[in-house]
Amino acid sequence: MKEKIKKLMPDKVILSACIALILTSFIYDGYIFYKMRDLNISLENQVATYKQALSITQNNLFKVRGEKDAILTILGAERQNNSYIQSQIQDITSTVGQLQKLSQTDVELLKKYSKVYFLNENYVPPRLSAIEDRYLNIKNKPLEILSDIYPKLKLMLDDAKAQGVDIQILSAYRSFSTQAGLKSAYKVTYGYGANKFSADQGYSEHQLGTTIDFTTPKIGSVLTGFEKTDAYKWLTANAYKYGFILSYPKNNTYYIYEPWHWRFVGVTLATRLHDQNLNFYDVSQRDIDQYLANIFD
Repeated sequence: MKEKIKKLMPDKVILSACIALILTSFIYDGYIFYKMRDLNISLENQVATYKQALSITQNNLFKVRGEKDAILTILGAERQNNSYIQSQIQDITSTVGQLQKLSQTDVELLKKYSKVYFLNENYVPPRLSAIEDRYLNIKNKPLEILSDIYPKLKLMLDDAKAQGVDIQILSAYRSFSTQAGLKSAYKVTYGYGANKFSADQGYSEHQLGTTIDFTTPKIGSVLTGFEKTDAYKWLTANAYKYGFILSYPKNNTYYIYEPWHWRFVGVTLATRLHDQNLNFYDVSQRDIDQYLANIFD
């Protein structure tokens, strides 16, 4: 019996060890299970926390974006307002500049003097310059022109000469008394007919110092036939670029056709008259006056 028991002992030990091993395995699996469960719970809690934080961050971001859009809208409105204010400032500055230029410009320069406006005997252009002999038809006979337009006059005559056209000056500024003496002489010679080609004193464009009678070396002081010369053709095509216009074209209602008589009115106005085929005296004085501030530009 004892021998049987001894033989069975190792089997029991093995069985016990197996049982112990199985129990240990169950216990370990249980431990692992609970650990995993706790870990999952912890992870779920962390995920929930992160989701909550993410939601708060997204809400904050949405709020910030809304604030940003509002700020951009305000900024855009302010920029538009500033742009408007800047535009207003520029307009005011431009207007002030124009008024300042206008206050420094002789108001008589663009008036219609041929039988319309009157210049009294005391009127003299503010600044006159002596014209150089090389531009004159009659040498050593002093002639004067308004100083502000003299550079433009010289440039025009120099450009014409560079193109092979010789244009000379026969007459320029005339004082009130000079015009009176000239008109009296014409009346003696031509009687009432002098009114067709010569202005009374105070009504002559020459008194402004902006008006020139042109001629050529070929025809001299006679002036007859000037409209057939290359000088007249050149002036007709180019004078407006320098600010000069023909005062009395064909069919004007003031004087006979005077192709030699050119008046400075400024490049802007002269260009408009040329491009629109208008006569200076057919444009309203109010319209003409708008060009006064920029007459020397």
